Amino acid sequence: MRRLPALLLALALAHSPGRAQTAAAAPPFADKPLAAAHLRVDSPAQFVKWAGKPLKLNDEPGQVFEKTRLGTVSFGPNLKVHVDAIRNTVHFPSTYQLVDAASGALLGSYDVFDLDDAEWYFAGNGAAYLNQTHLSLCGQRYTRKIAQKGKALAETVQPLNYIGVDSAVEKATALYESPSSRVVVATVAAGSTVHVIGLLPGTSAQARDKLALLVKTPFGLTGWHRLDYGKDEAGLAIYQCN
Repeated sequence: MRRLPALLLALALAHSPGRAQTAAAAPPFADKPLAAAHLRVDSPAQFVKWAGKPLKLNDEPGQVFEKTRLGTVSFGPNLKVHVDAIRNTVHFPSTYQLVDAASGALLGSYDVFDLDDAEWYFAGNGAAYLNQTHLSLCGQRYTRKIAQKGKALAETVQPLNYIGVDSAVEKATALYESPSSRVVVATVAAGSTVHVIGLLPGTSAQARDKLALLVKTPFGLTGWHRLDYGKDEAGLAIYQCN
């Protein structure tokens, strides 16, 4: 399990508004019925609270985990899943797991900053949505979609993970015509504010110094900002919380 104390501190500080972010908005499905803590459904009849024996979890050496089965939810056609919450009591991430209630097979594992940070919505039609803090940005949230594929689950690949927040510019920063291009379309000045539209999907699983953000300038232009510490291009405060 990863130990990232600096990023952990940054993410912890991110829960109070600062220069790198605006106040966190309510999840897009906050109006749906609440079946359990951080778990919403289309209809309360979809969810049954777990009343069985507590789950056991064998800790990795030196790690401390607490595993709780929240209950069983009707995910979609002929598929019921157990929702398991695994709290990492030492550092982050914690994890939610979706388990086939019939076979006991693990269908999906989803890392979050902590269990209380995540917000789930199970639509009951073969889709679930997870709204959470992005693990590589300072407090910014995005939504993931998990879809049923027969008896399996697969995360839907979005063309862009929507972020939608303002960020201060720490130093003059170039914006490029694409995530892989070196053609500059705009340069934003230190002290200005840009609007971060979204994050290129897939980068959260890559090295943190390879993120690509789609940004709108104060003049309304758009371009890609790439976090590249090796080339001293970490000019946006969205990566910082102090």
